[in-house]
Amino acid sequence: MRFFQKLSCVMLLLALVICFYYRDGLVSKPIGQTGEFAIKHEQAGYAVSLYYPKIDPTKAHQKNVRVGIIDSGISPKVGSELNIAAAYDLSGQNEPFDQIGQGTRIASIIGAKDNHHKMIGLAPNVKLYSYKVDATSRTLQAALQQALSDRVEVLDLGFKVEQITPQIKGLIKEYLAQGGLFFTADKRLGQIKGVATVGAFNEYLELLDSGRTYYAPAKQLALGRDGRIQTVTGNAYSTAFVSGTAASLLAQKLAPAQVKQQLATYFSPQVIEKHRNISHVIAKTFSKSDTYLGISLVILTLITAGLALMLAIRRRKNKYLLGVSINTLLLLILAYLLVPIQANAQTMKYWILGLLVLFTLFQLYFSWRLDMTKPFSLNRLFNLSYNIFLLVFSLWLIMFVMLGYAGSTHF
Repeated sequence: MRFFQKLSCVMLLLALVICFYYRDGLVSKPIGQTGEFAIKHEQAGYAVSLYYPKIDPTKAHQKNVRVGIIDSGISPKVGSELNIAAAYDLSGQNEPFDQIGQGTRIASIIGAKDNHHKMIGLAPNVKLYSYKVDATSRTLQAALQQALSDRVEVLDLGFKVEQITPQIKGLIKEYLAQGGLFFTADKRLGQIKGVATVGAFNEYLELLDSGRTYYAPAKQLALGRDGRIQTVTGNAYSTAFVSGTAASLLAQKLAPAQVKQQLATYFSPQVIEKHRNISHVIAKTFSKSDTYLGISLVILTLITAGLALMLAIRRRKNKYLLGVSINTLLLLILAYLLVPIQANAQTMKYWILGLLVLFTLFQLYFSWRLDMTKPFSLNRLFNLSYNIFLLVFSLWLIMFVMLGYAGSTHF
């Protein structure tokens, strides 16, 4: 039994050391939010938190930038959240408003205003030009002609074109020759020199397909047609993330060639794969277990605390059991803090470390204080089960912190 006592204390101390070393991993969900992230997560999301502060949507713009969005239009319900310079209906529906939702979501990722009302886009002050089309070559051709006329500096195309005609190729080449930056989710358009195709990577930094110029986070926050913030995934939104970043860089007076160089340092497949390490492999392997183990820990601790309290009441003079009761209640608080919740990560980090210190001191004192020369009793049985439980808790804590550390990646 002494072996389990010593082993549990050693493991708890090891967990404490790992918590301190990987303290940036002690974060609240979703993975990726860290204490250094100054923007409210509910306004910017996981994708921005990965790149902040290198990509800072709050940075003041030094020039006006025009961004064209070829998609399903923009909903009028989010008009006050966007700086819409022009909206065209090229689909033949006789109204430029979004009936699907994708165009609205893309527009908000790129250019939602920094008005502290809803979410913030990557380039909040850009002028947006919306070209509502369907998937046909005819409407895309009309949109490209209009974009050339409007002289937009960034052009975003988030869907797969029905057919890539010679006329479309010619208009895209003309747009690129004009100095524009063209980003698309349609991989086939990458055959045209100068077109940047965009794919997605997941929270484990795995590329979800191959052969793309850039890769951006698959998971984004965006405004839906009803004006509510929602989580979206897909290449269309990864493309919007790169387009918005390009617009933000242009607004800082970077030349298009400099923008391309900067985008490569953020989104090239080589950069994404370089940041992937063993902690991401662990995170993927145990992608759901942190939630299940966290909830299970609270339940097990409640049972243990109840047993300890009953024994302490029956044996009032037994300070050991009373100490264990206090110890277990501290563990309950700690477990509650570790269960994935949305909270202030910086504050949570130091609360957890402080509670771990107290918890370790209590365990060291009360475990070695117990007189093990006495005959086998309920007290000794409880002590054995309690220390085995501490072993399980320590292993879980180490895994949880490693999961969080995988998510604290910054580019």
